[in-house]
Amino acid sequence: MQHFSSLLKGPKTLSEALEKALSEHKPTQYQVGRAVENNILLDDKTVGRYHGRLTQLTPTSFLLEDLDSKHGTWVNGTRVARKIVTPDDRIRFAETEYSLTGLLTLAQPQRQTKQNPLDFTAEFSTLKIVYEQYPVLRKNCQNRDKLIRTASVVLSSIVGVSAILTSGPVGLPLLQVLSGAGLGVLIPALSSTLLSTDEKIELLDKEYRSQYRCPNPDCQDPFGNREWAQLARQKTCPRCKAVWVN
Repeated sequence: MQHFSSLLKGPKTLSEALEKALSEHKPTQYQVGRAVENNILLDDKTVGRYHGRLTQLTPTSFLLEDLDSKHGTWVNGTRVARKIVTPDDRIRFAETEYSLTGLLTLAQPQRQTKQNPLDFTAEFSTLKIVYEQYPVLRKNCQNRDKLIRTASVVLSSIVGVSAILTSGPVGLPLLQVLSGAGLGVLIPALSSTLLSTDEKIELLDKEYRSQYRCPNPDCQDPFGNREWAQLARQKTCPRCKAVWVN
């Protein structure tokens, strides 16, 4: 298999398909507050009726915005107007505090537990593309055209160009495919005008740190800048004994 950075010559027709999909993309949002119309309802009189909003950027990263609330929105003890948050963050609306994960359980069903907690071979194998995508996306995150071409590479490497172009937007939603492609899930957010350049880099760095770690949720030991191939040679996590490679 070719290295990710050597494949950045996606076909023009696929780029056009991605451009259309990105222009029509509407991120999932959760309104937070006391009013019953909110997606996430908080039963606390100090919380505003329409206190804040979470906009989903990736499966694990959200843009948190305070909607001019009286008692404020806080992340890890610091009051914020807007902030990119991940599952590691503690979020407080006035006097009510949650982890991001805990907050989302109020709006989403709980995930099923893993039957074999030590077998993470499938999850670990997907981290190779995360490791390879990170420097490419960081270099290109300020250039929308390059991001479109990068997305073309990601898509064609997963399902093939012809399958994408013949199935159409209904048969094969392009952004849905990207959501399962490592850091490719960031491309809609990095291509949008919702975030500033600094916020895009912050989002990319956070998502990389969030994904590139031991896939055992009871461990989550960060891999930092260690090469994926070096980790694969270890075969197991020295901390939790999770199996990475059989």
